[in-house]
Amino acid sequence: MTQNIPLAVGLVLISSFCFALSAHLQHHAVDAQLSGNAQKQQMSFRTFLTAVRKPRWLLGLVLLGVSAVLQVTALFFGPLSVVQPLGLLAFPWSVLLAARATRTWVPPRTQLAVVVTVASTLAFTLVTGIHAAAESDLVMRKVIIGALIVYVVAALFATLGAKGPFAWRCLFWSSGGALFYGLEASMVKSIWEYVKTQSWPYSAAIFGILVALVVGAIAAGWYMQQGYATGPSEIVVGSMTVTSPVVAVAFGILVLGEGVGITPAAAALMILLGATAIAGVIGLTRFHPTYEHRAPEELGSTASGQVSP
Repeated sequence: MTQNIPLAVGLVLISSFCFALSAHLQHHAVDAQLSGNAQKQQMSFRTFLTAVRKPRWLLGLVLLGVSAVLQVTALFFGPLSVVQPLGLLAFPWSVLLAARATRTWVPPRTQLAVVVTVASTLAFTLVTGIHAAAESDLVMRKVIIGALIVYVVAALFATLGAKGPFAWRCLFWSSGGALFYGLEASMVKSIWEYVKTQSWPYSAAIFGILVALVVGAIAAGWYMQQGYATGPSEIVVGSMTVTSPVVAVAFGILVLGEGVGITPAAAALMILLGATAIAGVIGLTRFHPTYEHRAPEELGSTASGQVSP
């Protein structure tokens, strides 16, 4: 299958809207079940099981599946470092959906955070697209090491999401899920590259990657639901669509060898643009109009049994 970057970009554009709409629906289903979760506590599994029975949550799951299929298909037609960052377009979609649902204008500071994040990530995509190698150089040992590093960092984010500063729990949960989300794309690309280069592609390494895909998908989904339970869907989508491209691009460059054409100047520009994009998401977390940073005791308590202790 030959590369077709315009087709890959078109698929990701549709995928990004499906992802944003999925997040919007699932967040409202979870938030309604938790009555707002004023203390931003970790959601219990029992509460989650109740939320997943809601038609709105199930519709969101279907849209998430459609988004994932389109994203994976796009990876067959374009480099990982080009395809994955474009998923960020789900970010402005999610902000617009939230504004439409609440019938309010998007505050200027929120607009600025979105514009900075989207512009930085699109510029980041342009730089990587110009310098990305057309073919990947797969070394299974590097794939395994890279995956383990992501798992460790994601576990740290989960700890911070459950026990960390009140104001940043949603961002930590979402960022942890985004690490797995970016790794999922990287694993799919790794399988594709392995199959292309092996006469007998069925091996222990492939089965190991498939296991990592399943575990990562479950973990990413759980982290996202905790993000919906502890903050607005825009923060979840913004974090997922910024952190996951950073992981995917880093994986593509450091593990799959897609960065052989990147010059020192391009690398410096990529680092600057990536940091700016992340700062935009942090700005959204800090200035979101429905996410006031007060101590939990000032916000009252949630209903008994709705969140885990």
